[in-house]
Amino acid sequence: MKFTNKRNVPLLKAGYILLLTSMLAFFTYHFFVVNTTVLNNYQLTILLICYLVFFVYWYINAKYIEYDSKGLGVVFVTKGIVLNDISNYREQRIEIPKNKLTNYKLVNRVLYKKVYLYIKGSSGIKKVGINISFLKTHKVKALRASLDKIVRENSSK
Repeated sequence: MKFTNKRNVPLLKAGYILLLTSMLAFFTYHFFVVNTTVLNNYQLTILLICYLVFFVYWYINAKYIEYDSKGLGVVFVTKGIVLNDISNYREQRIEIPKNKLTNYKLVNRVLYKKVYLYIKGSSGIKKVGINISFLKTHKVKALRASLDKIVRENSSK
């Protein structure tokens, strides 16, 4: 099985643009229309913290995800959205032979989804986590079905 969230990439980029435009619109409105000092220090601090929290959440979780389980291995590739064309510094590539995958766990919180893969190695079992927060529900179900099939085949051997 092979899938990606390539269709969502323009929407993920739009999140950054929405954050920037809303921040600029707010400050422009208060400076030109209301014609007052924008906010007092306490309110400005709260607003900037909210923008910063949203930006950090979006930066950490908004990723391009590619999954491929055709062939002899399982391949996960995650890439950042911003500046990906210039420098691919956020790429995470995980290639696992199917026979080494012992189990997996899918963590699904309100704003956060992550899959943990348990890989059999020479020094024991290694746990690897991959953020899949911006993967659509039907693709998460397909991922679960594919990993279930691989784990079932490995446990029967």
